Amino acid sequence: MCGCPAPAPIDAGVDVYDLPGRHPVGVTTFTVAREDGGRPLTVEVWYPADESARAASESGFPVEEFESDATRRAQLKTWVEQAPALCTPRRALGARDAPISGAASNFPLLLMSHCTECFRFSMHSLAERLATQGFIVAAPDHLENTRFDATASISNAFLLTRSDDLIAVTNALEGGISVGGSARITQLAVVGHSFGAVTAGKTVERDARFKAGFLIAAPVDSPFLNSGSTPRITRPLSWLLAMEDNSISYLGNDFIRDNFTRVPKPNVLVEVENAGHWTFSDIAGLGGDYLPGCGEGKRDPDGGAFTYLDNDEGRRIALRTVTAWAKFVLEGDEAAKVALSVEREGITHVKVR
Repeated sequence: MCGCPAPAPIDAGVDVYDLPGRHPVGVTTFTVAREDGGRPLTVEVWYPADESARAASESGFPVEEFESDATRRAQLKTWVEQAPALCTPRRALGARDAPISGAASNFPLLLMSHCTECFRFSMHSLAERLATQGFIVAAPDHLENTRFDATASISNAFLLTRSDDLIAVTNALEGGISVGGSARITQLAVVGHSFGAVTAGKTVERDARFKAGFLIAAPVDSPFLNSGSTPRITRPLSWLLAMEDNSISYLGNDFIRDNFTRVPKPNVLVEVENAGHWTFSDIAGLGGDYLPGCGEGKRDPDGGAFTYLDNDEGRRIALRTVTAWAKFVLEGDEAAKVALSVEREGITHVKVR
């Protein structure tokens, strides 16, 4: 397994991809009825909001308010309170149902797929950042595979079901979005974490509307799931790899490195030292679970004790990397392409193709 070496490291500093964009964040929830008549999907959408929503966007709301059902909201509030404060954010940014920005009538759309037994808002910080930068982000709850209804298994059959979820949401939004105004969709890409990463890759394989996919903490093709898929993938996939990911193990990371060399380019592989499976998410430690990536850990495979990368720093890396990637693949931003190659000494290691 090999990859092309990245350009020599330079000072990452703080650049446009490190910072929020110019838009306030709007957030809304709706339901998509799949065309096959089953699986009503709850979908969260983050979008560039009108300037009048800035104060409400920056104030935000408690994370449990993503759930409108009183029982679920109370349970989520308990889980958040049980999580270490430095690992799971207590608040989300965004103005609920704010008017969409009138600054432009066209926005790219990013679909987002959550990890197994997680939530549509598991990476809300990433969705919020992308919305500030002029992207619409839509994330469904994969029915039967959230923490509230964890009955499905990790299998190739359910992988197709999850991919169909993303395609159904895309079909519902392809004509545009209307929230106190309307905007059309221009380009499409997909982001996923863990089982959601495999779902993202499968969707890029199956649906030519998606220009590219960004996968966090999972291979798209391994002997355990979706085996033999890389020859069928005809559009680029990029990765964020947690170097201390004991959820997929060092073997899973080796499959990511191998997948990276086998899918179409241009693409990037960013490896992050001392990061665990949930370091980049907003649910590390939630309810006392999702702990690999929060606080203290054991290295895989030697078992040595260490402290995971600070979660705020891990999220910052994810926000910057995915923002630059989206700017490049969906908007043709050449400066973003260059930014993707930047390494941070002792923290990130980058390969580009």
